[in-house]
Amino acid sequence: MYRVWTLALVGMMCVLSAGLVGQDPKKDDPKVTKTEPQVKVQGKLPQNWGKIGLTDDQKQEIYKIQGKYHNEIENLEAKIKELKGTRDKELRAVLTADQKKRLEEIVIGKDKDTPKDK
Repeated sequence: MYRVWTLALVGMMCVLSAGLVGQDPKKDDPKVTKTEPQVKVQGKLPQNWGKIGLTDDQKQEIYKIQGKYHNEIENLEAKIKELKGTRDKELRAVLTADQKKRLEEIVIGKDKDTPKDK
């Protein structure tokens, strides 16, 4: 008998709560105010900026500004890296084979003939 009453109670709760879940508020309803959730932007503050007492709004504005310039800065840094690589190839083209070999020895630290700077 206990099982029947429990099953009946659970069944009634399901029937009564079904109306609560499926209803969306009407667009014309003045009681319903739409507030869009404010998306928080994340980033990294410049060094020591976290110590000067920035408000959350200031931090968000800083993150937005950083995001605005992020892609352009990355593209320019990639271009700089490419230019430096091209420059280094052209510089090495000026050297003789012996000079290239000697430079390689110096770079990897195998140079025994050169006095060390103090």
